[in-house]
Amino acid sequence: MTRPTPATVNPISLVLDLGGVLFHPQFGQVKLATHASPISVKRLVSTSTWMAYECGKLSETECYQRLADQYGFQADDLAIAIKKGRAVADYDRNLVARLRDFKNAMAGKVVFILASNMSSPDYIALQQLWGKDFWSLFDHCFPSSAVGIRKPSMRFYRHMLGACGAVPEDTIFVDDQAENVLAASAMGIKGIVFTDGENLLRILMNMTGDPVERGQAFLQAKAGQHYSITDRGEEVEENYSQLLMLETTGDSSLVSLSRPPRFWNFFTGAPKFTTDTYPDDLDTTSLALASMPYEASVVHSMLDEMLNSVDEDGLLKFYLDDSRPRVDAVICLNILTIFCIYKRSYQLPETLSWIYDILLNRAYMHGTRYYTTPEWFLYYMSRLLSRSNDPILRDRFEGLLRTRVMERTGAEGDALCLAMRLSACNLLGISNRPDFDTLTAAQCKDGGWEASLMYIMPGSNTKLGNRGVTTAFAIKALQGAVDKLN
Repeated sequence: MTRPTPATVNPISLVLDLGGVLFHPQFGQVKLATHASPISVKRLVSTSTWMAYECGKLSETECYQRLADQYGFQADDLAIAIKKGRAVADYDRNLVARLRDFKNAMAGKVVFILASNMSSPDYIALQQLWGKDFWSLFDHCFPSSAVGIRKPSMRFYRHMLGACGAVPEDTIFVDDQAENVLAASAMGIKGIVFTDGENLLRILMNMTGDPVERGQAFLQAKAGQHYSITDRGEEVEENYSQLLMLETTGDSSLVSLSRPPRFWNFFTGAPKFTTDTYPDDLDTTSLALASMPYEASVVHSMLDEMLNSVDEDGLLKFYLDDSRPRVDAVICLNILTIFCIYKRSYQLPETLSWIYDILLNRAYMHGTRYYTTPEWFLYYMSRLLSRSNDPILRDRFEGLLRTRVMERTGAEGDALCLAMRLSACNLLGISNRPDFDTLTAAQCKDGGWEASLMYIMPGSNTKLGNRGVTTAFAIKALQGAVDKLN
């Protein structure tokens, strides 16, 4: 179970407003002639007189006449406008059909409740007009005229909960009016301000489903086809994203990888968005050595070769090509990790010192040449400490790293940033509710997360993302956060 709270035995109560959510009345802009300027029906239905009518304190005739006397129009004109509006009223059939599918998929785990500020005549008219196709969706209906109270009165919500035997923490309330959602949320009900049907279905699935199970189903459904995509929508087959997924999930069936004889190349085939010839690199190679089984003697021989790429400052160049003397802080961390795993970090003292200075002075905040977000550096730094299991290294870095990671908690970022930040918190034993909630809410309807920016190819300014990588990181982050949030 991936939720930070214990599983409940109670069904979920889903409370839906009518007008503005499932039904969008069109007669509100109709204007009635008065002694002065015309008045809209929309204005009339927001008056205290109409609210009394919706609570069953006035009859239909009394309501129309009081408003006519107050604003100077003919009561019959309002009656005709309302009658015409009822005759053409229709609900959002697509949304209702999808909500019915959602209810069926939940298999008795959700109770549908209608809660609407509505007069008795309007309620009866719509029951007759829409029939079973609409009203059979609901297990309980609470028009304000039957309750005698309108939203957002707390008494309305208490009555609704009591009549249904529902509890606030297992109730979701959907309304297009923020004040109605606020009042429900103040009671501990989970509130959603409605914007559109597509977004509502996504939020409901995220609030009621297990994010880890849904994410894993997404990864399995596309196993072997989790390719990276550029910001222009072009597909790129490359090794680094596959290795990230392999390390994060431990599941080789999800990825498409072919082990080279020795050092790895970023691309699996012909290079794209760069030179026709692209050298092998220490970044992809180090990730492969940390993610896949290798004979220790083979790894040590490769580390010996990597030491030939140390520049005059003692920093690691990552291309196996002297014509490309590139140094990147995030890549240095990745290479350092494999050296630490094999207890050879002592051979890279200048690189370790540089990394410490970057952490101390927050030099990572603007990203690096290839990895543009701070989270890459912080995540790889926490990964370094976790994979190396070196107490001396921990004494040197962990306290400062904890401070820097906590500084980023709750900051803006895409799903991959959130997942990396949350994972870093998990590795450091930090509770991080804000990023947990934001990451969970960002899950898509198909169970995956959107492709986030992973890295950039500077020569062509091409940005690469991968839904599989983002989803794998999100799953791992959410799984690791549960115990810390309980």
